[in-house]
Parts: sequence; C-alpha cells; structure tokens
Amino acid sequence: MIMADAMANIIERTNDDLVLRARTQAGALGQLYELYYERIYRFCVHRLFKKEIAEDVTSTIFLEVAKKIRDFSGNTEKDFECWLYAIAANHANSYIRKNSRRMKLLEKAARSTKLTTDEDTNTEWPELYQAILRLKPEHQTIITLRFFENLPYEKIAHVLNTKESTLRVNVHRILNDLRNELKNVFGNEV
Repeated sequence: MIMADAMANIIERTNDDLVLRARTQAGALGQLYELYYERIYRFCVHRLFKKEIAEDVTSTIFLEVAKKIRDFSGNTEKDFECWLYAIAANHANSYIRKNSRRMKLLEKAARSTKLTTDEDTNTEWPELYQAILRLKPEHQTIITLRFFENLPYEKIAHVLNTKESTLRVNVHRILNDLRNELKNVFGNEV
C-alpha cells in the first residue's frame, strides 16, 4: 500500500511538472494532449451526440489550449484538468448555442436507438438522452461531467466556478427533474 501511494505521488509530481513544462515546450503540451484527448472527446460526444461534431469541437478545444497555455496560471495537473474541462464545456455550449440545426441534431440523436463512442458501442439510452435534452444547457454540462466523465464534485465546482455545496444541491435537483421526466416515459419503474 505504501509503495502504491509512493508511485501515485511520483506520477502526480511528474504530471504536475509536465503541466509546467507545457507552457514553453511543445513536446510536453503534446503529452498532455495524449493524456486528455480521449476524455475530452468522450465529453464532447456526450454533450453533442455526434462523433463528427465532437471530433471538430475537440480539435477546437485543443487549439485554444495550445494558444492559451502560456497564460494558464495553474501549477498542477488538477488545475490543468479543471481548466481544460472548463474550456471544453464552454466550446460545447457555444456550439450548441450557435448551431441553427441544434435541435434537429440532438433530437435525432436522442431518438436513435444507439449512441456510440469507440469504447461504448452498444449503449441504448434514447429516453435518457431525450430527458437530458430537456434540461438547461448548464444542467446538461453538469450531468455530463458528473455521470459520464465521473468527475468529482470538487473538480466540477472548479470547472464551473461555483461552490461545491451549491453544485451538490443542483445535482440533486437536476436528478429529481430527470427522474420525473423518466417517470413520464416509464411510469413508476424509475
């Protein structure tokens, strides 16, 4: 157990160093890209429901990271991760707001019987996605970060620049709203 903790500390310090070096070294930024690309892509798929769009938005996110990394004020991988997810949430929400076909795209994806990512090829949740679509965009972001990306409340609060206690209350309310939406679909089985 002590050995595992020591290894975790070494990895954490190495990744913290990687974040600091990424400000001036393209190779270090490339390593961060490799560490985080799949997570950010998966987040975008869950927010935008379409792989091609998620790929484009993910590329845009990492271009912004490359442009702004020198101004990044954090010193740890945790800081970087929160900053990266904040950029990703902003880009996903911006895409949704700006895209005139948003509702058609999301409704079509939600009605389809399958929503797939590379690692999750047969998930059949159309009713859940339709219920999520009826939430406010900010609430969609919270649900995606918490339950699809499995981020802890602390990180989500940092990403969204809110208090953790406020976030927990919001998640509780959002889940109640989703539960009620799904009861309309499934009856009292939920």
